[in-house]
Amino acid sequence: MHEYTGPHDFFDESYVREWEELANSRRPFRIQFFAAFAAELQQMAAATILELGSGPGFLAEHILTRCPVAAYHLFDFSPPMLNLSRARLAPFGNRVCSHQGSFLDEGWWRSLPGPFDAVISMQAVHEVLRPERLPQLYSESRLLIKAGGVMLIADKLDDESKSEADRFTADKHLAALSQAGFKEIRQVDAVGDLVMFAARA
Repeated sequence: MHEYTGPHDFFDESYVREWEELANSRRPFRIQFFAAFAAELQQMAAATILELGSGPGFLAEHILTRCPVAAYHLFDFSPPMLNLSRARLAPFGNRVCSHQGSFLDEGWWRSLPGPFDAVISMQAVHEVLRPERLPQLYSESRLLIKAGGVMLIADKLDDESKSEADRFTADKHLAALSQAGFKEIRQVDAVGDLVMFAARA
C-alpha cells in the first residue's frame, strides 16, 4: 500500500469528519460540479461507474439520486472516508460497492471489476502530487473504461505561488488526457480553483 504523503491526515477519523463538515462550505461551488457530473451521466442508461478518491460520498449521493446507475463503485485509500460513504449511501443498497486502495499504487486498477461505462473523480487527482504523473494515471484509468465510455475529472488548479513545473494547470490536464489516448476531450466547467474535463475512451 502506498504511504500517503500529502497534507491531510485521511487515516484519522476526527480529521476526516472535520473535512466532511467543511468541504462544501469551503468551496460552495462544489455543488455546481456535482450537477455537471450528473448532467454528463444522465444520458447513460444503467451505467456502471467507478469514482476515484470517492471521499465521504457526496458526489456519489448526488449522482445516484439523479442518474440511472446500475452499479457505483467507490475507490479510496482512507478507511474513515469509506466508512462515511457507506453510511451516507446505505439507502442505495447493493448498487454501491466500496474498494479500499490508492491510485498511487503500482497496478492499482487490476483488482477492480471493470470495465466501467465511466470513471470519474472529484478533487482527488492532484494527490499524484506532481503534474508529470497525470498521463500515467489517466492511461491506467483508461484501461478500466469500456470503448466509448467516458472519463470525468474535476480537480483543483494551482496558483502562481508554485513553480511552473509543480503547478497543476488546465493545459496539463488536457495534454495528459490526450497523451493517455482519450478522444473528444473538452473542458466542462471552471469555477474558483476547480476545473472539470470530459474525455471519451
